[in-house]
Amino acid sequence: MFRVYALFVLSLLCIPAFGQRKDYPPRFDGAREETYKTIGDVEMKVWIFDPPEHQASDSRPAIVFFFGGGWKAGNPAQFEQHCRYLASQGMVAMTADYRVRSRHETLADKALEDAESAIRWVRQNAKRLGVDPDRVAAGGGSAGGHLAACLGVVAPLSESDSGAISSIPDAMVLFNPALVLAPLENISLGTNDDGTDKFDDIATRTGVPAKRISPIHHIHPGLPPTVIFHGEADTTVPFVTAQRYRELATQAGNRCELKSYRDATHGFFNYGRGGEPGEYYPVTVSQMHTFLQSIGYLKGPPAIALPQSKNVHFRSHFDHSRHAFVNQQKGTVAFLGGSITEMDGYRVMVQADLQARFPETQFTFINAGVSSTCSTTGAFRLSEDVLASKPDLLFVEFAVNDDQDASHAERECIRGMEGILRHARTALPKLDMVVTHFVNPPMRQKLQNGVTPISSGAHERVASHYGVSSIDLAREVAEQISAGKLTWQQYGGTHPHEPGNRIAADMIADLLDTAWSDSIPDQPRSESHRSAKQMDKNSYARGKMLPPSAANLGKGWVLHRPDWASLPGSTRQRFSELDLLCGKDVGAEWTLDFAGTGIGLYVLAGPDAGTVEYSIDGGEMRQQDLFHRFSKGLHYPRTVILDAGLPRGKHQIRIRVAKAKHPSSAGHAVRILSIAVNQ
Repeated sequence: MFRVYALFVLSLLCIPAFGQRKDYPPRFDGAREETYKTIGDVEMKVWIFDPPEHQASDSRPAIVFFFGGGWKAGNPAQFEQHCRYLASQGMVAMTADYRVRSRHETLADKALEDAESAIRWVRQNAKRLGVDPDRVAAGGGSAGGHLAACLGVVAPLSESDSGAISSIPDAMVLFNPALVLAPLENISLGTNDDGTDKFDDIATRTGVPAKRISPIHHIHPGLPPTVIFHGEADTTVPFVTAQRYRELATQAGNRCELKSYRDATHGFFNYGRGGEPGEYYPVTVSQMHTFLQSIGYLKGPPAIALPQSKNVHFRSHFDHSRHAFVNQQKGTVAFLGGSITEMDGYRVMVQADLQARFPETQFTFINAGVSSTCSTTGAFRLSEDVLASKPDLLFVEFAVNDDQDASHAERECIRGMEGILRHARTALPKLDMVVTHFVNPPMRQKLQNGVTPISSGAHERVASHYGVSSIDLAREVAEQISAGKLTWQQYGGTHPHEPGNRIAADMIADLLDTAWSDSIPDQPRSESHRSAKQMDKNSYARGKMLPPSAANLGKGWVLHRPDWASLPGSTRQRFSELDLLCGKDVGAEWTLDFAGTGIGLYVLAGPDAGTVEYSIDGGEMRQQDLFHRFSKGLHYPRTVILDAGLPRGKHQIRIRVAKAKHPSSAGHAVRILSIAVNQ
């Protein structure tokens, strides 16, 4: 079912986002610019976003936002999207400038004096602005959150130039605010990179004794109702400061809500970059709406859709695929992964869901799942198996295989998943993608013990870094089992049964409900998804499989179809009709000239799998054992990376069958499906 409420944030995708805005002072389409204060020849501006059909005769609630930047820098554009959202819901929303050190050679005290002036100006001009002077909220982030908090908690630094007009807001909306500026029992801000104590550093930036404008030191009864949004992983403004503030404020009889986010760092709430909302923007705006609704500033529920499950992470729009499915009535959807993808499980359910959503659409579904393969193989298969078909929507899963099949360390999990996502982003910038983390018993047990598995944790980091939406099915299943809502037997095991696959498909449906909950545009509103800096310079982001025929064969090597019936161990049907590059004579060699930064072998490693010796560019000989613990009864598909850190350019590799072999191997056989090159 599609949600009733529109995902308002997506309707703003055409508007430049904070993070791209370098213009100062900023300009906002549809906003009014006014001067709220003049100091010498410097005019302090406020930009006003009015609700639709707003009249001066109205008496609307208002909010003034103050940007972050350590009282040193920053831009009022930071809260443009928050203002646009709240204006759309009926509030008069404003983002204000104030003096900062980089532009005005001032310290925090002058910034606070300006914030006081801004609130007084709103009240003084309330009738002209169509604002209710008794419903004026203050909001802000980081240093701007500090200013907003000071307005409500700390005695004003300046006096009103207009009689008894108060600078105290009627409510506070604070995003990772700096609430502790001076030493407090059991609170530490840590040290800066140069080893200096952060309290000492803050004291040089305040202009008055730091304690004078430290909100936590001035808590008292009768404070304005407050909501605080804070990331638990924030190292700039430690989460403990918000926890302690909330504790002391509530003990004093005040309403103070704290919304926390487990993996969120400083600035997590911002709208985002590249025309896409940040991961936490929708949820924090929705919760801000709920708070303001509770105090009578807004009516009705949030006009922004959120996934029902907290383990569904909506990070980017899905405009491209929906445009193809609706406007063109054609669409290509690919599924890349291991056996969980290859089997008729969640993939078939998602396909059926898409066809039901878009009954007039002619779909092409690509099953690019290959049992037992990990994200490394996926990164090198991606170009031929997926990107060549130019899909509109791609689903990826490799967490289980990276864990139990490949036993990858975090580095390899990142290199493989980044190879997939970065390569896809580069080749098809408009491609919509979803990463799903499935689960096996060891991963489930770790999650139930409060430990994030290496594979799903690394894949989630990569997905978040590239703004790719994800489904943390592993965590969802572990939480449901711990809560007594599900058993592992009901889920169905590593290869889930129908109920387990249904959970995965329903979570994906939850994500798509959120992404497609607004009205259908005539054209995609964002030409492409945002890119990001490469996390690991050696990730397989230029992966490609070369055919074994590219090798220059020496004596003892043959390109043919093995007589699988005569060989020990089973072979999967998908490989049984392929020609492989095969060698089993010790010392048999081949060479390959290639261009790239990495090279590996995609092999079938069976009961007789041997070891290869290899030399790159005439360097020393190294060895790679091809035998795998699953090779004893199966010609097991795996990709072994021989070197991932070569200098970019042309190289030559020399491969030969080694005399050494695994103790459990019955021979020296090397059977190569493809040669993996990171170009």
